[in-house]
Amino acid sequence: MTTKQISRIVILLAVVISLVTLLVKLIQGTAGLVGSLFNLILGIVVVLALVAIVIWMFAYANKMRKK
Repeated sequence: MTTKQISRIVILLAVVISLVTLLVKLIQGTAGLVGSLFNLILGIVVVLALVAIVIWMFAYANKMRKK
């Protein structure tokens, strides 16, 4: 093997390793984004449920006061 062939192999190996690293980082980023989106949706549902409970409590208290 000549020095030229070895350098080509080393460069090709570096490119392949870089692409694999980039792919892994993209997958991790996507998983993190999906997890964050799930947390956001869950938070919105919890807030809406709390608002519904408060509205129901005031409506119930108003109904009981009128009797």
